[in-house]
Amino acid sequence: MLCGAGSERALSRLPQLASRIGAWQEVPRLARAELAAVVTGFHPLWRTVPAPDLTWIDQSCAHGTFRTWAALTAHLQNALLTTADASIDRALLRRLFKRS
Repeated sequence: MLCGAGSERALSRLPQLASRIGAWQEVPRLARAELAAVVTGFHPLWRTVPAPDLTWIDQSCAHGTFRTWAALTAHLQNALLTTADASIDRALLRRLFKRS
């Protein structure tokens, strides 16, 4: 499995791999209505964040892109593990947006 923007261009340069592609799957952006359910189902960390804050995060940074949500999750876990007294708040999230 290959994922990511541009993978189709890379494969087109390698006919031996391109000929083995059984299907291409495009993953659309998350709709606002499904955001809370998808993100909280993805990782328990997001279950502690109120739905309005999840919407704010998406509007401010992720823009419905699941890949960005995954990166934010990793950065948030790191921050919570390595920073004394860290809590999930907008100040911490703003710092993490710069990394994602």
